Amino acid sequence: MSSLNGWHKGECTIQEKLGFHGAVSQSWTQIEGELPEQHRNFYSTCLPFIPITTLDSTGRPWSSILAGPEGETGWASSETYDQLSMRAKVWDGDPLKANADYHADTTDASQRKMLIAGIGVQFSTRRRNKFAGSVKTIETQSGLLDICTSVNEAIGNCPKYITIRDLVPFPHTKPRVTYQEINLTPTGRLSSDLIAFIHSSDTVFLGSSYSASERDAPRFPSHLGMNHRGGRPGFVRVRNDGHTLVLPDYSGNRLMTSLGNVEATPLASLTFPSFINGSLLYVTGIAHNLVGAPAQVIMPSQNVLTTIEITGYIFIEDALPVRQREGTEPQRSPYAPPVKLLKEEQASSTYFSTEDTIHATLYRIKLHSSDLATFTFESPHKLNVIPGQAAILNFTSFLGASPYKHMAPENPNLVNDDRIRTWTISWCSSWTSVADGVGTTFSLTMRLKPGGAVTGALFNIANKLSAVRPELLEDSRPLGLNVTLVGIAGGFVLEPTDPHEDTKIAVSREEEQMSVQKNASRKLLWIAGGIGITPFLAMLSGIPLYSAEYEITLLLSTREPDVMLSLLSHAIEVAAHEVKLVVHVFSSIKQFKNSLPSSVSLHCHYGRITSSFVSGFKAECVYVCGPEIFEREVTQGVVGKVRREGFSY
Repeated sequence: MSSLNGWHKGECTIQEKLGFHGAVSQSWTQIEGELPEQHRNFYSTCLPFIPITTLDSTGRPWSSILAGPEGETGWASSETYDQLSMRAKVWDGDPLKANADYHADTTDASQRKMLIAGIGVQFSTRRRNKFAGSVKTIETQSGLLDICTSVNEAIGNCPKYITIRDLVPFPHTKPRVTYQEINLTPTGRLSSDLIAFIHSSDTVFLGSSYSASERDAPRFPSHLGMNHRGGRPGFVRVRNDGHTLVLPDYSGNRLMTSLGNVEATPLASLTFPSFINGSLLYVTGIAHNLVGAPAQVIMPSQNVLTTIEITGYIFIEDALPVRQREGTEPQRSPYAPPVKLLKEEQASSTYFSTEDTIHATLYRIKLHSSDLATFTFESPHKLNVIPGQAAILNFTSFLGASPYKHMAPENPNLVNDDRIRTWTISWCSSWTSVADGVGTTFSLTMRLKPGGAVTGALFNIANKLSAVRPELLEDSRPLGLNVTLVGIAGGFVLEPTDPHEDTKIAVSREEEQMSVQKNASRKLLWIAGGIGITPFLAMLSGIPLYSAEYEITLLLSTREPDVMLSLLSHAIEVAAHEVKLVVHVFSSIKQFKNSLPSSVSLHCHYGRITSSFVSGFKAECVYVCGPEIFEREVTQGVVGKVRREGFSY
């Protein structure tokens, strides 16, 4: 039976902003008023640590970590359905110690009741449950903290974004506080190593609070929240001011309890754990939810996010008494979407205003193979595109909005599908010596992704046209298939020839060519894995825009050399510019057609590109584009400047 009387005003507000309230208006009944038997057993037998939320003397939430003394399970127990007891190891610097002392010593009777919330996550299975209530007793015995809590809220939590890990006890920790700013000044900032720590994290524990007004307290009493947030490493971003964190919100169960607390009481805490070295970063601060356009101003294409302006932080090394088992790798959640960068992190990118929508119409389709094609779009607007950059397209008008799905085990990508996709532009009309009219035509060479909503639809159209209306492949405009151009993004471009110039090449709307200082011939090494050749096709097509001379060696790993060499030949032809190009093709296919012009030197290799082969080349800069594991393998041992452009879906 639920102990709640409905959603409080903050939860209702954020649910309504997101259009969820009708669907979840009665879902508060899922939150039980005591611990189910399954939860009691879970906390007692399955968890080496439990993240909790408590308040400090100023009412700020902090997310602490309670752990078994030796990193083992069995340190928590539940004697009754409304009670959870923990005999925990708490290290110096963890906020719980100071928070407990304050509530014990305060003369303010209203503050003596110490609120608490916690979450249990079994990282090996993605099992997870939450609780909230108050502390009945707390005392220190034999160096451990005995905490007895009264539980009045309990619920299972969404498992989608939990990274599976094989955690083992690590009892011999030596916790040490290396950074501590309990009250950070408005101009204070995190150090660069702490920012890097955040950007390497794939897990964070989110604390929140709901402070009830006197009028609301009888029906919606004050309480705390603790939740898990997960994603790919770096999903939480740090703004340029060095003290504002940006936490994107991914599709969940739509209850919005954490964001609802923030909506009513704009405070939050985050604790980032390292399961490799046991470090913990605790932060607390002022929090705000942003929805729609205000969110996208900060993080383009992200519809909901929470900002946390840090007002205090603590960093403790070697504290967590569990570690990831040596020799094992984390298993990322298939639901976690690609990391989105802040707008201020993308200096070379342009995002178009939602008030001034830019459309593009499908203009031409060329099928290269059963799963590779080039789709050309036409926009009436003049677009500034540097060769190597990508188009960000919204296919909602083409496919319709993605319906809500809580879980989608058959295709996890559908859960957070906002219909926005990014592809490198392989050719653009603005790169030609005679750019026609005021509009822009651009091509996207893409691979069919199994189960992909957008590529699946585009290739279905291409195949049907090829079978029944092949003339529409050459001119697809009569179909009236329009998409919205969100922006032009990416910094994987040729750098100016003068190393003292800014690495961003400015493109003038009035000028058709980029002007950079001419220098001696530059030696570049390009390495492409399969469709990773796309940005290099763009760079070759755009080389006439540069006044520099280049000597380029391209290492291409592919299962379809005929198709890739044909694309490469076309890019060289479009450039209409003599390029000093040497191509090494690595493939499991021994015989294929050489469609390259005679001025290009072609060398064929059986097998894969190796790091030893790559290390034999001397180049001013190495450009690599391909899957992450490919990029990592081929660049091992490379000395000098390496620029990478990877894939993520």
